[in-house]
Amino acid sequence: MKSKRVLIAEDNPGLAKVLSFKFKSCGFDVVTCGDGAKAWDAFQSEPVDAVVSDHEMPRMSGVQLITEIRRVDDGVPCFMVTGRQLELSRDPKIAELLITDIFAKPFSPGAVVEAVSVAIAEQPNTSVTSSSESGPGGE
Repeated sequence: MKSKRVLIAEDNPGLAKVLSFKFKSCGFDVVTCGDGAKAWDAFQSEPVDAVVSDHEMPRMSGVQLITEIRRVDDGVPCFMVTGRQLELSRDPKIAELLITDIFAKPFSPGAVVEAVSVAIAEQPNTSVTSSSESGPGGE
């Protein structure tokens, strides 16, 4: 069985390391980026099964990153971690971005991994090796 790949966008090196370790210990392949712009580049070059993004990062925020992702892929599960959950919960744009879940800092890395695992399992096509260009669009 192929490992699932998760993209982690987190500018705090310690938190990025903890999340990466937890995902790897649960069998995931992990792509870690220290800012939103690098994460966007990585998303475009490597297919992923899920995205976990910090809210506030240099060069491109988590909201900006997920906005860009949604322009090309409205199905990949996206999660956000933030110290400003109340502000995000009041932002009408958040609902439009179809963010799967928002985790308030401090959070349990295990809870994030579990939520990502469930979201990936619920996806109709969970293989990052499948071509997104094959087959008709689902209208």
